Amino acid sequence: MKHIFLSASVATTLGLGLSAGALAQSTTVKFGWVNVAPNSDASAVSGPLTPVNALSLKVQDQSTLYFGASREINDTWEVELAMGVPPTHDVAITVLNPGLPQIVPFDGQVGAKVRQVAPTLFVNYRFGDKNSKFRPFVGAGVNYTVFDKADSTAANDQLNGGPTTLKLEDSIGLAFQMGVTAKLGGPWSVTGSWTTAQVKTKLTTNTVGLIRTADITFHPSVFTVALGYTF
Repeated sequence: MKHIFLSASVATTLGLGLSAGALAQSTTVKFGWVNVAPNSDASAVSGPLTPVNALSLKVQDQSTLYFGASREINDTWEVELAMGVPPTHDVAITVLNPGLPQIVPFDGQVGAKVRQVAPTLFVNYRFGDKNSKFRPFVGAGVNYTVFDKADSTAANDQLNGGPTTLKLEDSIGLAFQMGVTAKLGGPWSVTGSWTTAQVKTKLTTNTVGLIRTADITFHPSVFTVALGYTF
């Protein structure tokens, strides 16, 4: 867990540690709701006593609470740190070869529950005038995803032949977002955005010494609605 909090601290320092002088005009904190659709694409699971091209997996959608903060560089540019309460995703077993009757009953069952922490640092370009009621924006940045908790289910243990432990590698990749902010009056605003990022990981399972692996690529669609307070 230590490296998770360290990465978040580094991102905070880079994104929000600008001096309160000419660079920073205002800061906005945001709280809201986010839906994460991982759109995962996994290779077939490979390893000892595993039929070739028989099994894969699919990471399911999840919603969670969002929080973040942004600071103006000038009237057009801002730096934003986007985070949230780490969601736990169900991971479904996918049977690729229905000709193997011994594994067909496991198709669609939840094989694991995986929690991910994914702070993302953006630089945003905001269109329109600072006093406009609606301000569209686009942003690019860096995403750091950590899978800090992964638990095998009873179904997965049965499929693998015994108690199974899971590990997923961290991922660092580019991120992109687009959205619009609407002023509500006074310091309040509401923002809606869509975000995606480059996320890749390798899953390693250990069942009483038998090591199996699968590569997973994500093409996430992350939809956020957040209430903002500017000071």
